[in-house]
Amino acid sequence: MANRQGRGAGSPLIRLITWNVRGLNGPVKRSRVFSHLKGLQADVAMLQETHLRVVDQVRLRRGWVGQVFHSGLDIKNRGVAILVGKRVSFVAAEVVADKEGRYVMVRGRLQGEK
Repeated sequence: MANRQGRGAGSPLIRLITWNVRGLNGPVKRSRVFSHLKGLQADVAMLQETHLRVVDQVRLRRGWVGQVFHSGLDIKNRGVAILVGKRVSFVAAEVVADKEGRYVMVRGRLQGEK
């Protein structure tokens, strides 16, 4: 996370982005969304309405994405995801995902902090 220093001594900033993507099933749209997120230098991206089935969550793995937390259905409806970039030190302690694809909550250590 070069060139992004916080107010504290040496504390890096984490760039959080939330986006209602209104579906990621099309390969062109998915590519554009991930390209835009990469251009924004997203460290953590929280995506709503991914419309990806549980078996399709592998499509969320890209070069800059280190961890994926997803909640979806077996139909192309609803769906949310949290993508954590590889540059971010994050250790998940607990993940709670709604079976209806409405939310996913992750608790853990981000950059060594609870």
